[in-house]
Amino acid sequence: ENIFPLTAPQSGEYINETTFLISEQGVETAQVKIWQGKPVHLAIFSDGLQMLALKMPKGLPHCPFFAPLFKFMTVVTDEQEATKQLEEFLRSPKVTGRTDDDLTLLLARRCNIISG
Repeated sequence: ENIFPLTAPQSGEYINETTFLISEQGVETAQVKIWQGKPVHLAIFSDGLQMLALKMPKGLPHCPFFAPLFKFMTVVTDEQEATKQLEEFLRSPKVTGRTDDDLTLLLARRCNIISG
């Protein structure tokens, strides 16, 4: 699978430091990238997951983090069960043992919808 980032982590004085859009520097530091293509999967996450999800310091995706999540999305059929399993994953010692920051993860995948 071809996994690539649309943005790069910003580095400030402290690790996991964020700049909010409503701050004085928010608009100047915001990253916008336009990519044309047909994505199959999408992952958006908070800075609390970046040390697990990205190979630092370059900020490239860590495929062993994303591959199981993207595979999970192709086999899951029940949205409530999927939410429960993702919550359990984010609360697991495997994740919480490597970060004490906020853990937000949004996953999406392209579905072929046939209208008739």
